[in-house]
This record gives sequence, structure tokens and C-alpha cells, in this order.
Amino acid sequence: MTTEPGKSSAQQAQQMWEAGARSLGEGCQQAQTFWNTVARNWSEAAGAMLGQIPRTAPTTSSEALATWRELNEAAFSVGQAWMRLPLVLSSGAPPSELQAAITRLTEAQGRAYKLWMEAIVKMSEMAKPPSAPPS
Repeated sequence: MTTEPGKSSAQQAQQMWEAGARSLGEGCQQAQTFWNTVARNWSEAAGAMLGQIPRTAPTTSSEALATWRELNEAAFSVGQAWMRLPLVLSSGAPPSELQAAITRLTEAQGRAYKLWMEAIVKMSEMAKPPSAPPS
């Protein structure tokens, strides 16, 4: 850390801490906005797709229920990871614990996004009318 003229290293450390806290807050807000948007979009897409399924269709399949369960678990994991990160930062945990918290968050978000995309693909395939067999 280089010292600026007229500022002590304690003042510079305080400024760095505040900049890091602001950056973390902005990152949390961006991630929350993203996942809120994902949830809204997923809800709207699911509602539209379910509205297109004929009412005479059989009840929800076990595969569909498993997919919903996976999506809920993934969303819950993301929420847990986001709650854990500020606790690790504010507790003064060692860098390895901070890295583990960031890794958990990254993996949880990646898994949730992947599952969400797979579910959208499955639902769009279900909504397509069956193609005519080749003659």
C-alpha cells in the first residue's frame, strides 16, 4: 500500500475498507436484482406455458415435480450463500473461509442458472405441437 501525502496509513486503510464495503453492497444489490428478475421471468414463463397445456392433460408428472424441487433447492442454496457472505466478511474470518463462501455462492448461482435454463428448454419443448411423422 503506498501512502498518499497528508494521509496516514490508518486513513488509507479506512478508505479501502469503505470502498470494499460499498463495492460489496453494490454487488449484492446487483445479484439480488438479477435473481429477482430471474424469479419473475420464470414465474411469468411458467404461467404462460402452463396456460397453453390442455386442461385434459394428466396431472403433474413426477419428473416435473422433481424439476420444481431442484429449482427450489437451487434458489434456496443461492439465498443461503448470499446470507453467509456478509457474515464471513464481518466476522473477520480467515481468507480461506472467505474464498470458500465466494466459491459456494458462485457454484450455487451457476447451478441455479443452469437448472433454470434446462427447465425453460423442457417447457418450450412441451409447448410445441407434435410434429407430423414423415410420410
